[in-house]
Amino acid sequence: MKIYLLGLILLSSFSASASSVSVNSINALIKKNNAGWVARDNLISKLSDIEIKRLLGSTDRPSGNALFEDRSVALDSMDWRNVNGTNWLGPVMNQGNCGSCVAFAAVATLEATYRINSALPWLAPTFSPQQLFNCGGGYCDFGWQPGSAAKMLKNKGVVDAACAPYTSGSTGEDILCSKIKCADLAERTYKIAGSTSPSFWGGSASRVKAALKKGPLMTTLTVYEDFLVYSSGIYKSVSGKSVGGHAVSLVGFNDEGRYWIVRNSWGADWGENGFIRVSYDDKSGIADNTWGFQTIAEDNYITIESPASGEYVSGSKSIKVVLSKAAPSEVVIKGESDSLDLVTCQGADTTSCEMSIETSNLKDGRYEIYAKSNSKKSQVREFLVVNHEPNSTITFSGTSKYDLSKPLKGRVEFNIDIKASPVIPAKVTFFVEDSSGKIVETRVTDVVVEQMLLGFRTTTVPNGKYKIYYTAETPFNGKVVTAVSNKELITINN
Repeated sequence: MKIYLLGLILLSSFSASASSVSVNSINALIKKNNAGWVARDNLISKLSDIEIKRLLGSTDRPSGNALFEDRSVALDSMDWRNVNGTNWLGPVMNQGNCGSCVAFAAVATLEATYRINSALPWLAPTFSPQQLFNCGGGYCDFGWQPGSAAKMLKNKGVVDAACAPYTSGSTGEDILCSKIKCADLAERTYKIAGSTSPSFWGGSASRVKAALKKGPLMTTLTVYEDFLVYSSGIYKSVSGKSVGGHAVSLVGFNDEGRYWIVRNSWGADWGENGFIRVSYDDKSGIADNTWGFQTIAEDNYITIESPASGEYVSGSKSIKVVLSKAAPSEVVIKGESDSLDLVTCQGADTTSCEMSIETSNLKDGRYEIYAKSNSKKSQVREFLVVNHEPNSTITFSGTSKYDLSKPLKGRVEFNIDIKASPVIPAKVTFFVEDSSGKIVETRVTDVVVEQMLLGFRTTTVPNGKYKIYYTAETPFNGKVVTAVSNKELITINN
């Protein structure tokens, strides 16, 4: 076990300039060293150094590879994405423009552990990285410590994602813990029984593997610049430049291929659908420091399977409740100005029941939904009712540092303002058109708030004149309603 607590030092190697990651140079090094993996340009490689900094928020930066014992032992493997055909993991998340990787690694690990320990693959908890991060002492600019996340989960706990939706990735701003409020906050806070550290105090790779047989682990690594542009294959760094500390969720291993299986928090477009296979012999320190979580067994589990969290609903909607034991259940739906209280769900003698609600009887807006069975409550989900044609506007301008009428270079930041009725759009997309009208660059943000701060690295396109604009998309009645922003003509001169 090696521990390096660098704190703010991890920020010192960055400047506000454009990133200098060269995919061609890295692929040449991969070939020269017979490393056997593939690098490619992606959304990460198109970020500036200051944006990359905000993807790396762990103050723990290990180095070297974990110690391995006799290689003659029987080969083994584990992959929680596929255990006898069952995926026990939730969807890959995206931390966005905030150094909150520790919270995302902790939440990803906890959600999978909770599901695995319940032995119920249909149970899909969603916890809040926003609340865990900001109430635990993390900051977008400075990151956080994995050990502190484990202590926070045990001592104070974490709320469901509907209670504290993640917005820092779109705004780059922290949220005061005192501002995180929702109905029944205490009831919606989940605490773990404790945590384990299989890498610590005489830990070994064999202990880490044994722990992985029980569930995923939170781990840290030192990120080298070639990690940023990983595309596929078994990663082994060929770069000498480290760029920061990072936290991820370790979800498996493979002795035959000699690699760890890692779930990242940079979205599903990065790497192998959001995952990376890291060589046992990599120098990043992956798996050298690990944390596992212990959940408390419950006598019954209950969940809302439909609607999905964050779903946009128009007209009739099927509500589905699933339980681990047959029991009568009721559904509660609450919104800011409307609600459905204690609606009896049919199917008391089964472990699931379905009912249909007509959302046209509800006012448009955001709703929270949960199920009750005896004294047991499900985790709260959120969904949005939109029965009337959405009316949204989106406008943008350069921040005070950037005059869009003058030639631009390097990274440019935009203030985005969205006015929406009756609900906030689901997705915002940035477009760059060349002089022929061809779209040469896009960037999607799927966590939308009314005021956003987003950036554009002008070096991703050649010098010249371009038209830039944003769109905001809102699902409605089986279609998508799109609002288009003002369009600005810019000149890029790097």
